[in-house]
Formats: sequence, C-alpha cells, structure tokens
Amino acid sequence: MEIEINMFLIIGIFIVLIAGFVQGLTSFGFALVTMPFLVKMIPLQEVVPIVVILSLCTNIIVLLNSWQHVAIRKIWILILSSLLAAPLGTLLLVYLSADLLKGFTGILIIAFAVLLLSGKSFPIRNDKMAFIPIGMTSGLLNGSISLSGPPVALFLSNQGYSKNEFRANITVYGVILNMITIGTFFYSGLMTPKVMMYTSLFVPSVLIGVFIGIIAIKRLDDQLFKKLTLWLIILSGVWTILGSLKLV
Repeated sequence: MEIEINMFLIIGIFIVLIAGFVQGLTSFGFALVTMPFLVKMIPLQEVVPIVVILSLCTNIIVLLNSWQHVAIRKIWILILSSLLAAPLGTLLLVYLSADLLKGFTGILIIAFAVLLLSGKSFPIRNDKMAFIPIGMTSGLLNGSISLSGPPVALFLSNQGYSKNEFRANITVYGVILNMITIGTFFYSGLMTPKVMMYTSLFVPSVLIGVFIGIIAIKRLDDQLFKKLTLWLIILSGVWTILGSLKLV
C-alpha cells in the first residue's frame, strides 16, 4: 500500500508540474492534463477536488500576473450568465444522455477550433452582449458535463483578444468557478483529510510549473499563442469524444 501511494505521488507530481506549465502558458487546460492520469490511480471523488483546488492556485497566480488586462465591465456578464445557467445544466441530463452531450459538444468544439486555425473568424461587434449566450452555454456545459472552458476560450480567440487579454479574462472566470465549486465540495463532504494531504503535497510542483509557463509565455507572440490554445481546445474536444465512447 505504501509503495502504491509513493508511486502515485511521484507520477502525480510530474503530471501536476506539466499541467501547471500548460495552465501558466495558456490559462486553461489544467484538468485536461491531470484528470486522465490521476483518475487511474485514485477514486474520482478524490481526484476532482484535488484538481479544482490546484487549478484555483494556478489561476490566482496567472491573474496576479495579468490583472491589468482584465475587462471587468465585460467579464462580469459572462460570470453571472454562467452561474445562472449552471444549475440548469443538470436538467439537460434528464433529457439527454451525458455521453451524447459529450460527443456532440466535442464535435462542435473541434469543428469551430479548426475553422479558427484555418484563418476563419466570425467577429461579433458587441462582444459585451455576446458574453451572455457564451456564459450561459459555458454554465450549462459546466453543470452537465464539467466542460466550461472551451466555449469561453473559443469566443475570446474568435474575437481576436491578445494573449494577455485572453489569459486575464479567462482566468477571472476560472477563479470564480473554482471558488464556488470548492464551496460545494466542503458542503458535500468531499474535502477529506486525504484530499487535503495529497493537494498540499502537489502544491510545490504546480507552482513551479505555473511560473515556468508564465516565463515561457513572454516568448510567444499573439499568433503563436492563438494556435497553441486552439490546438489545446481541439485536444479537449477529442478527449471529450473519446470519453463519450468509453474509450478513456
């Protein structure tokens, strides 16, 4: 048993380091990197709170690094719309299969990301008002299949946000969602001593990864950053489809 725990910690530290780097670089994707590996070693009900807490740590650091680029007058609409729609996301599962919803969402994410990669874009003049449907879509997906990030990331990329604006605004959104989610974990009893122990042991590696990512982002121009984020979104779409087919 002790050997298994030590192996989990060694692998987990390495995975969390890489995930922290990805998050520091792009401001999303932490769960995409960590979940598939950690869930193979410990129960899902332990992995999820660990990942969310560590994701909050990464988001706070990135936000401190890019706070001056936050468009708070726009982003609050996105946050409010998402929070209002999230409870309705659970209702989707009453009428739709989770696997069907995952598969359909994954296909749409990939298709739109590929269009943006090919140079196509569909800029919306009043992006402040567009945050309402985007936030609601993100909230519905978060409440149903825990996939809130890609819709927001695709919209910001479509609107031509610079790398600094992209990172700052999606991070604010992530911080709010993380904090609310952690609150529900405390309420539901998922924040066990074991979860807190694992989380504390992973904090140093996630911090190192984030800081390396923040340093690396300075070497990327806006175009390269956009391509990197779109490829990460495509990866999340592929993983979502594979999950719907029970292949991962």
